[in-house]
Amino acid sequence: MLNQPPVPHEKVGGAVAVRTDVFPAAVSFSFGDNPYAKARAIVTADSLLVLVEGGTAPGVLYEGRLEDLTFNGRTATVTTEDGEITIARASGCGCGSRLRSYRPFGRAVRMELQRT
Repeated sequence: MLNQPPVPHEKVGGAVAVRTDVFPAAVSFSFGDNPYAKARAIVTADSLLVLVEGGTAPGVLYEGRLEDLTFNGRTATVTTEDGEITIARASGCGCGSRLRSYRPFGRAVRMELQRT
């Protein structure tokens, strides 16, 4: 899945419970070839969405069902059926990127993150 070009993301209407939304994010996959230094990672109540710069809209680099989430303050480790994905806040502000202002959900409702 990671070797294919990202498909454009379609905005989702309605309220979505979001655990964390990290941008700019450095994302690495236990099952992928390369880490991605400039991405946006959104962990919802039951899934992970990793967005990258795309053509006309941000593209979906990875989307998977959430099996487990651990958070140690600087790094989140998400487990999906494909493997582990590590998400860390990248340096900088992401200025000039469409990912910064992109709102993928109609209304995001924050969930409390439990630190381990």
